[in-house]
Amino acid sequence: MAAKIRFGVAVIIVANLAVSQSEAANDIANLTVENDLFIGKDNGYTNGAYLSWAHGPVPDFTPDNLPTWLYNLSKLLPISTMPDKQRGVSYLIGQSMQTPSDLSEKELIVEDPPYLGMLIWQTSLHAYGQQVADTLSLSLGLVGPAAGAEATQKLGHKLLDSEEPKGWSNQIHNEPCFRISTERLWRLADMPVHGNFGFDVIGIGSAGVGTIKSNVATGFSIRFGRDLERSFPTATMLPGREVHPLAGELAHSWRVFFNVLGEYVANDITIDGNTFRDSHSVPLQHWQAQAALGAALNLQQWAFMLSFVKASDRYENQREGGDFGALSISYTF
Repeated sequence: MAAKIRFGVAVIIVANLAVSQSEAANDIANLTVENDLFIGKDNGYTNGAYLSWAHGPVPDFTPDNLPTWLYNLSKLLPISTMPDKQRGVSYLIGQSMQTPSDLSEKELIVEDPPYLGMLIWQTSLHAYGQQVADTLSLSLGLVGPAAGAEATQKLGHKLLDSEEPKGWSNQIHNEPCFRISTERLWRLADMPVHGNFGFDVIGIGSAGVGTIKSNVATGFSIRFGRDLERSFPTATMLPGREVHPLAGELAHSWRVFFNVLGEYVANDITIDGNTFRDSHSVPLQHWQAQAALGAALNLQQWAFMLSFVKASDRYENQREGGDFGALSISYTF
């Protein structure tokens, strides 16, 4: 039997994101693929494919570097008035999918989370200095058959001669979803070793609310590499999924990192199912943790990142882990 492989394709439509090129700022495009195949598995959170784009750094948010609606919104937010900060904006669009452990079963698997596909669009405002970096994000999405995950997965499996997933008739219903989130990074310690090489420790705090997920999280990142002082705003819990506006300035740098995060999750659409309609769900495990190990390399206009995530149980009586790997490739224009 051919090895089971899941494959995801993001349907990308990017519009109305043009900004002025007159500022001394970079435009960075990023493609990230997350897949449990990287760690030899084929269940749970199986795949995500994301295209992101960023512009920065800029001294202030203006109508020249933000769409009009986002600029008008930014004027109401503290992130636009923090002193002594560089700023930037990033966007993300992509598709993710989740399946139970047994793809051959047509009927509902009661003890497993539901089949789920999600299309997501996200915009983030960034403000960062030498010791503290902030990000504020708005995510809008769609779950259910309209997200197209069934067609994406079946096409990928057919092309790769892999097992056909047969339970997509049990996926959750069509429904819009959203999330508002914020994250802050603190550079807590800097330990030079030689020249531009050294270690550092970064504190991570985040919170979010919405139908996609509501949570509060805290953790830390330990890094070793070159030019860490300049790259610390990129050290999010899941670095690489969304490109940071600073990435275009890190032309000759590298780092390895180990991140640990603990969180309380109040709701999660991938476990709880639909918010406004009845659908299949399993009991959510509210207290969760995850660790990430990875490496990043910036060479001229190109940047590469590979990471592996080890996660605790996300629902009660979970039979298999939700671990996955991620590969990210960025290009600075």
